[in-house]
Amino acid sequence: KIERLRVKLEEIGGVDVQTLQEYKDMEERHAFLTKELDDLTKASASMKELIKELDRHVKEDFDDGFAKIKEEFHNFFRIIFGGGKATLQLIEVPIRARESGEDDEGTEIEEHRQMDIGVDISVDLPHKRIRGLAMLSGGERALTSIAFLFAITAVNPPPFLILDETDAALDEANSQLYSAIIGELSTKTQ
Repeated sequence: KIERLRVKLEEIGGVDVQTLQEYKDMEERHAFLTKELDDLTKASASMKELIKELDRHVKEDFDDGFAKIKEEFHNFFRIIFGGGKATLQLIEVPIRARESGEDDEGTEIEEHRQMDIGVDISVDLPHKRIRGLAMLSGGERALTSIAFLFAITAVNPPPFLILDETDAALDEANSQLYSAIIGELSTKTQ
């Protein structure tokens, strides 16, 4: 029986010491890479959880900030126009990523539309039946944009603010009102 096993062993060939060493090296490398893969999997799961948490915080902060700006915009609009109503609303706006047609090689490509978030401004002037920015005069649009700018500034005051020629489209009465509002804002910023 021993002789038969020796013959089989000779047929198989001897055990190479380098092969054993390569096996040990590969086994160590496999263990190392398996540990690294586990670490990467855990890090990936942790990053995904962090991204979810950050997205939630950003959405909450955005919604809170938008609501404050909406309220301040309404207040500044009423001050500037002596009444009326102004609202901000988030809307979805389609954007084009690619146009349909053919590319340089003559291959047809499709149009892909994505949605982006925009802000819709609705206004209702006192003593007028005007609704919407398109129906406002140039001065009224300027005042509306100033009210929006001041609303943003009131909610999140910058360290300093430069307003160059923002009153250019205003008449004398509105310029005085604009000056009074600038005085109020100057208590919060330079």
